[in-house]
Amino acid sequence: MWKPILVRALIAAIFGLTTIFLQEPGLGVLKYGLAAYFVFSGSGLWEYLRREPVPAGMRGPLSIAAAVFMVGAIALLFAGTAFVAGLIAAVALIGSGLAEVVAWARYRREFVPARDQLYTGGVGILSGIGLLIFLHLDPHGMLGIVGGGAIVIAVLLAISGFGFRHDAGPAAREAAEPRAPRR
Repeated sequence: MWKPILVRALIAAIFGLTTIFLQEPGLGVLKYGLAAYFVFSGSGLWEYLRREPVPAGMRGPLSIAAAVFMVGAIALLFAGTAFVAGLIAAVALIGSGLAEVVAWARYRREFVPARDQLYTGGVGILSGIGLLIFLHLDPHGMLGIVGGGAIVIAVLLAISGFGFRHDAGPAAREAAEPRAPRR
């Protein structure tokens, strides 16, 4: 399970770090940047939830979270103002966050990696609420709110992913290293 967790951490880190270095993004950067983040986050979550050890019942809420990301990405493409883009992003973050918290609440005891959904979902919800509170901000401020949440998610998932990889021990290292052909 460590690979899809680290992929999702990488996606969040790239988006979060990108938002730090943008000086004066316009509406296009806000819309397309958030849409790209949502598409890659939804895809990363989809890759995670379709893995064998994920309980079948947990796949429902996580599928909803991934779908909310994708619908949010599509809706962002049609946003005409920063206010509307912020509103769409807030709804997508809160919706996907709530779905992840539901997955955590139902499966945290039987599936250890499900405990990450409390943090990723909670940060998503808080980022969405932050956007709702500060909808009057310019695109730079809105990207800063979502990017800050993405950095928090990246750090938490990186710690989790590397922890799971370490716990997997030699089997994880062997699976990650390409084998030389035998002669």
